[in-house]
Amino acid sequence: MKIVLSRKGFDASLGGCASPILEDGRLLSLPIPEQRAPITFDDIRHDGASPAQLVADLTRGRWSGSMAAHLDPDLRADALPREAGWRPMFGQADAAQRHLARRGVGPGDLFLFFGWFREVERRAGRYRYVPRAPDAHVLFGWLRVGEVWHVDRRLRRQAPSWARSHPHVAADLGPTSFLYVAADGEDGEPDAGVFPTLVDELILTARAETRRHWRLPGWFHPEDRPSALSYHGRAWRWERRGRHVLLTTVGRGQEFVLDAADYPEADDWARNLIAVGASQGRPGSTGRPGLPPEFPRA
Repeated sequence: MKIVLSRKGFDASLGGCASPILEDGRLLSLPIPEQRAPITFDDIRHDGASPAQLVADLTRGRWSGSMAAHLDPDLRADALPREAGWRPMFGQADAAQRHLARRGVGPGDLFLFFGWFREVERRAGRYRYVPRAPDAHVLFGWLRVGEVWHVDRRLRRQAPSWARSHPHVAADLGPTSFLYVAADGEDGEPDAGVFPTLVDELILTARAETRRHWRLPGWFHPEDRPSALSYHGRAWRWERRGRHVLLTTVGRGQEFVLDAADYPEADDWARNLIAVGASQGRPGSTGRPGLPPEFPRA
């Protein structure tokens, strides 16, 4: 199995600000604006409500609810009206897709999606970031791959009706466009979903560090392993800190692939992460929603 740490949602260049951690600890990854997308922010639902006001307030009017949104990964059944047979999906193209292909990512492999998050609050009817609230990279969802579709002209014509609203099917995103469709889980339901509420286990960013510096289990260190987390093979990026490691991540990049064949600890780690992160949708495992105060601003 391969585990892909996949950066998605608003960032400094696409969207221009962090996705929100709501006052009750809920996570909402904001999809990037994209003119060719078939839906708008107004169309999307998060726990029954549109994120349009959040988008407008947090971007200070740069984006509005009428703007087209690239909802990808598409993980929540309730985000849009769905046709029978719908399955969670994730699309990729261009250099990032070529990287996934070179690493052999396919059926049975696991995407763990992360993004830039910051706590928000509502004051005088408007949303704003909590003053001096820290920034962090946080995991917000997962998808275990069941099928991989090459999205060529034939696929766009013949795709199941439930897949046609996905931005990689609705628009021609070039010859390297592929879709990763969720597998069936043990209960027969799609093996994909979101982490509804922040828990400590979902926070990648190390305390007292900027968001690109991650605190990971010690076994992530590539020393004496046949491979490393892709794009992170240089020894200086890894610093041992007790039972953990501090990883200085690359400034750019969307897909970081770990080959679990070389890291046998990875399977149990990922299963536990999904079990803890998806359980109950309750506030943080330490009893507090939101990020610990020790995190710095990025």
